[in-house]
Amino acid sequence: MYIVEIRREGDGLAEPMAAIRAWLDHKRVQPSAFRLSMIPGGTIFRLEFKGSSEAEALARAFGGQVIDGEGTGSVAA
Repeated sequence: MYIVEIRREGDGLAEPMAAIRAWLDHKRVQPSAFRLSMIPGGTIFRLEFKGSSEAEALARAFGGQVIDGEGTGSVAA
């Protein structure tokens, strides 16, 4: 799993969400998950993808970063 993290300053949610959604629709890309976290002074958007190419393209388009989450959620026994 590849996670794209995009940070946005300010209180506005609608504009960055709409821009990300429009990009995804235009590219016909569907993330596995689309989450956001409100932080003091801004918002962090996290989108999960199965493939690295979609994740890298989104990160480039919105100044985000790709986090390789291959081991995310695994538990050692």
